[in-house]
Amino acid sequence: MEEEHPGLKVERSMYIQLQWILLLVRLVLAIVMIYYGWPKIRDLASNANDFVQMGFKPGILWGTLIAVVEFFGGVAIFVGLYAELAAALFAFQMIVGTFWKLKIGKPFTDYSYDIQLFALCLVVMSQGAGAYALAAFPGFIFLRRDVAALSLVAASLFAVLSKPQFNSSQQTTPG
Repeated sequence: MEEEHPGLKVERSMYIQLQWILLLVRLVLAIVMIYYGWPKIRDLASNANDFVQMGFKPGILWGTLIAVVEFFGGVAIFVGLYAELAAALFAFQMIVGTFWKLKIGKPFTDYSYDIQLFALCLVVMSQGAGAYALAAFPGFIFLRRDVAALSLVAASLFAVLSKPQFNSSQQTTPG
């Protein structure tokens, strides 16, 4: 079967199918999440202290929640088990992280990675987990305008209400 494109005839079989692209996106996102989540899971006390320093109290609650989302959410995404739900939770985390970094005056290079991961999460949420996924979750429900707006408001409130505790060597100067 051929598809018509302006000035180009291409066999449909020549294209990489969407399910394989989504599998690649899913695996890349999962590997990143597991990589950053493993140290947090391995040392929850240190991670909790980091969250207290960032102004998210109680640190043990927020640090553990983030560790679970990153590590176990990464594993779920990797195997395709409710990957869309795990991606939604991680996307929220990336929004909070971006707003927090903006609040403390970090340069774009410090939060651009969060935005890229957020975009990968949106792909998984909206298009699914791709080939070899074990079980799907209707992730698109998080993409409704009202849910998305509420998420943005909640994420900005988390960031705004945090009270970071920096020593003089950690102080940042706005941009």
